[in-house]
Amino acid sequence: MINLEALDKDRPIYFVGIGGVGMSSLAFLLGEQGYTVIGSDSAESGNVKALRNAGIEVTIGHDPSNVRVGTSVIVASLAAVGLTNPEVLRGREIGIRVADRAHLLGSVMAQYEESIAVSGTAGKTTTTTLFDRVLTGVGLDPTTVVGSPTTPDSPNYRNGRGKYVVAEACEYYRAFHHIRPGTAVVLNMVPGDHGDYFPDPEDMYDAFDTFIGNIRQGGLLVTSADQPRTRNLGQGRDLRRVTFGFSPEADYQAVILGWDGGRARFAVLYRGESLGEIASGLLGKHNVTNTLAVIATGHQHGLTLDDMREPIESFTGAPRRLQFQGKRYGVNVWDDLACTPEEMQATMSALRGAAGTGRITVVLRPNSYSRVRDLLQHYPDAFTRDDRIVLTGIFRGRDKDTFGMTPKHVLKVLRMAGLDVQYVPDVKEAPNTESILGALHGMREGDTLITVGPNDIAPIGRAWLGSQA
Repeated sequence: MINLEALDKDRPIYFVGIGGVGMSSLAFLLGEQGYTVIGSDSAESGNVKALRNAGIEVTIGHDPSNVRVGTSVIVASLAAVGLTNPEVLRGREIGIRVADRAHLLGSVMAQYEESIAVSGTAGKTTTTTLFDRVLTGVGLDPTTVVGSPTTPDSPNYRNGRGKYVVAEACEYYRAFHHIRPGTAVVLNMVPGDHGDYFPDPEDMYDAFDTFIGNIRQGGLLVTSADQPRTRNLGQGRDLRRVTFGFSPEADYQAVILGWDGGRARFAVLYRGESLGEIASGLLGKHNVTNTLAVIATGHQHGLTLDDMREPIESFTGAPRRLQFQGKRYGVNVWDDLACTPEEMQATMSALRGAAGTGRITVVLRPNSYSRVRDLLQHYPDAFTRDDRIVLTGIFRGRDKDTFGMTPKHVLKVLRMAGLDVQYVPDVKEAPNTESILGALHGMREGDTLITVGPNDIAPIGRAWLGSQA
């Protein structure tokens, strides 16, 4: 833990990889709070530009000479840059403390009277952003740290003046173990994600169980009743505990009343008693679950469903979380970050509600070789024989090994399932935009196009919207 109150605000906090989404959110936040923030990144980016516009000094390239004597602390995402980063090594050489980003996030959250940490292998960004909307909407002015910009035109943080802080709590490398929240939310726990780190489901469960053990004394656990592992979390511990989900056994139960273009209207029951009805602004059944987590937590913090209604019903999602991109020639274009087949299945199920009878074309970019290795046989589960799939290469991400996996392994399981799929190889480990656009010919009015995968696939939809074909 970093004692932020004890730091001299005139001595710089140095961020290694400051342009990263998670790192930049804390850099922006501390800069607004009066700390001297500087840092470095490997390349220019939109985040780097925004940091500089905010008055934060950013150097391109990781060089030991960037680290100044007198720096108060060096912050790095050690899972990403490693202990051999030259700036990390330089800091240790001259006696500057090196802290992981997770330590800093825990220190930031410790300053607030009420802290909400949102965990789970899927849905964290959407749910955290919705928390921000609800708490802001009822006048509680929260501080928020999220994993992406909260809207296309807003930053990935909010520096509020109220007593609440809400943040994503990531399980990767057990980063969330450095947080001691007043309220912990567990959305789900899907074995197979982050298989490069968690060797088996039990190791992941143990990581979440330790996170739950860090809830402040007298704190609150809000966990899903719809999964066997999550519904049992926290039992026997000295804390308040409520569950949410579609299960009749959930403390907070959602009962679907109807659908409108893929968006649900549902009743909320609290231990069998109706709190009322509400309409989701988000597509899909999985987002009913995310919304219900916010409702359950808000209710436990004294809010009514009517208090939360307007922010929930007007919220249409965070960027790259089933985000509408535009329409051209009667074809609706969407984009989604889904990393695992289970997330893809939720995305596609939600999209079918909006697509109606039109055909869906998917530009699919599998995210990481380790996920392909661990989840290969589940990729066909996300799609139907009515869908058309354009498959790209595999995004390497943090993987340093291919584990013997190639795009042709994904191609084979999709074709064996009888799916319509065309493979477009990458060029220098990047999507081949020109060839992908060529593969998208033949869409008709009423069809839907969606790009699914990491950030470098998102421009394909925008390129199709702007193309002359």
